Amino acid sequence: MSEEIPVIPKVTSLTVHSGNIVNWNRLKRHPNHGATAEIAECIDSALKTYLDSADKTALQYETSLECKSTKFMEALPADERGDLKVTVKVFLCKLLPPSTLKEGIEKVLTELNITFIETVILALPELEEDEEVSLSVIQPYWEALEEMVEGERVLSLGIADLSKEQLEELYNWAKIKPGINQVNLESCCVMPKDLTEYAKQNDIQLLSHNDARDILPNEKLSEIIKTNTTEKDSDFWEMLWVMRYSVLIKCRGIIKTKAYITKCGRDTRRRK
Repeated sequence: MSEEIPVIPKVTSLTVHSGNIVNWNRLKRHPNHGATAEIAECIDSALKTYLDSADKTALQYETSLECKSTKFMEALPADERGDLKVTVKVFLCKLLPPSTLKEGIEKVLTELNITFIETVILALPELEEDEEVSLSVIQPYWEALEEMVEGERVLSLGIADLSKEQLEELYNWAKIKPGINQVNLESCCVMPKDLTEYAKQNDIQLLSHNDARDILPNEKLSEIIKTNTTEKDSDFWEMLWVMRYSVLIKCRGIIKTKAYITKCGRDTRRRK
């Protein structure tokens, strides 16, 4: 008898918790996998595990799924918290309501069973070809993050991929100044001199990264969902946001935990 294929015709929201991928043996075999491949594998694995054990009849009526790799979920021991530093990089895959940031960050806090995060770094999506990430685009998200700092849920803020002019605009406007600007060295092999000088003058760390701006293309997401369900159920999905968090053992400089929480959405009205 053939295995019943899960169908999810009403699902419009999919959240995936990878758990600590430092302990994923299959990812250990590919140490330079890259964020896009890691996220794809996390969604594929967690969704497959969830669907394999789900009631196939009940699935047909679900509107949202939250898939957790429980085997790899790890809260931080309270007695070790002082020795650990938690950093979250928020990838917005499209321009969403600022409350989205709080939703994702709160999920990280809950998952790790902690009350605050040392650093949150904001990565905004790539806009249309003729558009740049202006201060007016950044402001509502930065204000939401500032509220989390004021509420002592986050201690410091950073941002990714700003030029010297963009960073200066944000710095001059912001109530809570950016302490980090991540620069993608694939787009510039050497840090721009004006950016380096400005960052030095204002005590801003310049860090390099190699994360794709489109961290997981929607086509790849649909392909993953199609593999685990049906072609019809893979239509009209899009990535909404990704939270990548890491836990560093301060005195040893060792990554104790690395994990992803991702959220995807689907507009089923487009089927009509």
